[in-house]
Amino acid sequence: MSEDLPYEVRRAQEINHLFGPKDSEDSYDIIFDLHNTTSNMGCTLILEDSRNDFLIQMFHYIKASLAPLPCYIYLLEHPSLKYATTRSIAKYPVEFPPCAIEVYKIMEKVDYPRNENGEIAAIIHPNLQDQDWKPLRPEDPVFLTLDGETIPLGGDRTVYPTFVNEAAYYEKKEAFAKTTVLTLKAKSIRSSLH
Repeated sequence: MSEDLPYEVRRAQEINHLFGPKDSEDSYDIIFDLHNTTSNMGCTLILEDSRNDFLIQMFHYIKASLAPLPCYIYLLEHPSLKYATTRSIAKYPVEFPPCAIEVYKIMEKVDYPRNENGEIAAIIHPNLQDQDWKPLRPEDPVFLTLDGETIPLGGDRTVYPTFVNEAAYYEKKEAFAKTTVLTLKAKSIRSSLH
């Protein structure tokens, strides 16, 4: 493993080696990645598959039974993600009735305004700071330039910002992500003894 790779890439390779490799007979079905953020995201579950009934059921259970309130679900699907069916869910009979969960699906990542040299030319507007998950209307301020000019969101719809002013995303040119609210439904799941 190359030391030249970014830490997160090296760590992902280590985790894949420990618990994978992905899609192998011995790989783990689910791994929880727990970490913190400098943005005001609160309790957040990140769902990468909107078509997997088992994951939707699990997120519904965690949100309803275990997580602090509020707990948001961020839908971040990867185009190359393979949708797999769940092979088994329990050693003993368990049934989960149909359910629905509210998720925040990423629409677009928004960069900071930049000057001709590519340097950040504005900060997150104070009205947006720490307002992750709250409705953001087109006329609402999102940036404040170094000259004191307020820049509104623009567009034609209300969005829900996430990862607002996340320090780890400065280098990725992301001031915040715009999301929209969706409802995902899962069919019932039943496990029985064989």
